Amino acid sequence: MSITVIYSREETEHSFSLTKNKFLFMSLLFATLLIACAWFIQAHYQSQLNQFKITSLHDRDISKDQYLQLIKAQSVEKLIVLANKVGNLQAQMNRLNALGERVVEKSNLPKKEFDFDSALPIGGIDMQESSTDFQFSGLLNHIENLDEHLKKRQKQLIQLEIALNNRHLVDQLYISGRPIKGKGSWLSSPFGTRKDPFSGRLTRHKGVDIAGFTGMPIISTAAGLVTESGKRGGYGLMVEIQHGNGLVTRYAHAKSLNVSVGDIVTKGQKVAVMGSTGRSTGPHVHYEVLKNGKQINPNYYIQRKAG
Repeated sequence: MSITVIYSREETEHSFSLTKNKFLFMSLLFATLLIACAWFIQAHYQSQLNQFKITSLHDRDISKDQYLQLIKAQSVEKLIVLANKVGNLQAQMNRLNALGERVVEKSNLPKKEFDFDSALPIGGIDMQESSTDFQFSGLLNHIENLDEHLKKRQKQLIQLEIALNNRHLVDQLYISGRPIKGKGSWLSSPFGTRKDPFSGRLTRHKGVDIAGFTGMPIISTAAGLVTESGKRGGYGLMVEIQHGNGLVTRYAHAKSLNVSVGDIVTKGQKVAVMGSTGRSTGPHVHYEVLKNGKQINPNYYIQRKAG
């Protein structure tokens, strides 16, 4: 195949012929140039795309690292605050243990039953180390041990409170001592058979007389409930107190009374003022102790020590 092209100008004419081989060569050359251009363009844009991806990944890694650093800083800060709180709690526990030991010692309660000497779990977190290594297990174990210790101490203190309250209640209800507060009193007439100061005959004295001076305070020898307060025949002004378990005490011949029926009194509380009302020859308190409604010798309760 041959192609002839003729073109002319005013002055000259030119012509050339295109053979099949030349056409194929030119087509192949054109295709090669076109493919090369396409490859160069694709390589350029691929390089740009890869650079963009690398830049994006780098920026994302920086953002991720910054985020992790922020979380790390916040976690360390929270860890420091938590560790400080645990330290304060531990200090309070130490003071609580010391207080419990003093209370047990002064109350003469059995120390084996209320043991505050056991070692408190003590430890700590190295904050410099934890700032680079998030190891919370030590602090969590410390908190868990402290929580168990607190529960144990709470139970011990509850039992100690119950024991002290029971002991205080027993002490309060324990009849003991003289019904007169202060010095200057003496036993003027014992319990039992005696010569009546008014009739001169032998009679049974159902209490004891403790003499003193007018105005001396008369106190309750145990805690209880006031069941009578007022004037009663030869007793004059009298206070009667019920202490439970069938025990009752009476305080007679008072000048004035300081309690009323229904009042709850404590051991050692002033219930009356010494006088000489009723069948009396001078200022004193007639003191009786009754067991299940029958007068018994008060001297036993006067002589025994407080519980």
